[in-house]
Amino acid sequence: MLSHLLSGVILGLPLAVQAATYTIAQNHSGANFFDGWVFTEGIDASTVGNVLFQSQAAALQQKLAYVADNGHAIIKVDNTTVGTGDTYGRASIKINSTASFGKGSLVIMDAYHLPYGCSVWPAYWSQGSPADSWPQFGEIDIIENVNMATVNQMALHTTQGCTLASSTQVTGKIVSTDCFNQTNGNQGCIVQGASAASYGAGDASTVSAGGGVYALEWSSEGNGIRIWFFQRGSIPDDVAGANPNPSSWGTPTAAWPESSCNSSQFFGAQTLILDITLCGNFAGAASTFQATCSGVCTDLIKTPTNYNNAYFDIAYLRVFSDGTAGSNSGPALTGTSSAATSTATSSSGSSGSGGSGSSNGAISVLATLGLGGVAFIATIAGLALIY
Repeated sequence: MLSHLLSGVILGLPLAVQAATYTIAQNHSGANFFDGWVFTEGIDASTVGNVLFQSQAAALQQKLAYVADNGHAIIKVDNTTVGTGDTYGRASIKINSTASFGKGSLVIMDAYHLPYGCSVWPAYWSQGSPADSWPQFGEIDIIENVNMATVNQMALHTTQGCTLASSTQVTGKIVSTDCFNQTNGNQGCIVQGASAASYGAGDASTVSAGGGVYALEWSSEGNGIRIWFFQRGSIPDDVAGANPNPSSWGTPTAAWPESSCNSSQFFGAQTLILDITLCGNFAGAASTFQATCSGVCTDLIKTPTNYNNAYFDIAYLRVFSDGTAGSNSGPALTGTSSAATSTATSSSGSSGSGGSGSSNGAISVLATLGLGGVAFIATIAGLALIY
């Protein structure tokens, strides 16, 4: 009799679905911030910037990647060495997380300063693995812009078929709608930040300067990929807590709904990346450079004082999981690939949510009914009953 009753209730009544609960999976903060990262060493082969990325040992020796006395992580470009030669590459940093995150994840970074300056091109982003299969597993740009720009640009880069509807509700400005990497020279589907405090030079010139929080959610509940920026002084109380709740944060700065970009189809497990390059094929492009700077980009590289503001100051970077993170395997890999080489100096200190697994996540439904004094709860995930 109970089974018949349960069937009737489930089929005949609307049921409330609980919002995802996020718990910590990776915590980069304080003295252990650089645990769980790989330092790339050598030239900037991907964006042809005028830099030489440093190993962790060299970065620490030159004070280009270190934890300051206040517990914040500093990641910066060398601003003391006078450059020589026509092909001089200034010392800089690029780090990749050893742990990945998947669908059902929330990534929060609290930054007090972002790199900026003429020729400076910082990025905080994620990329599907393996990297040499890009863009098959997608790319998410959380923070990116160049030179003396004052607002952040967020974007997705994918294979063909992922788009951003111009009617999407965001507080930022939708700049482009096709995420396909071969459209408009890999422009991506861009949303520009609404706040002049969201990026380097804008933050530095804002009265209430001091950076803020950048939060990326890759939802397992049908909300797609969303990004929020909260300026210092306007950060929700729960952001720094153990269980941040994006459903209470209001309209996102940027969003790419599932309706026009199926994230399980276009994205695989993502690796976080922080880097600063100089000039290259974005900041150094003549039209882009001259929009906010003067002269020739590469002429600036040799002078160290041009890079006094080319640094990240990060209080923490945390990855949260709703329990389904890693269940999305992303698009099927075609062809073969070789592993990227870099200087591995990471520690096993962080615990990642992982990027693989076969579980699609149980759909939990809570229904509480009073039936002649009998209440029961049905959870559809194995049909456990409490009555």
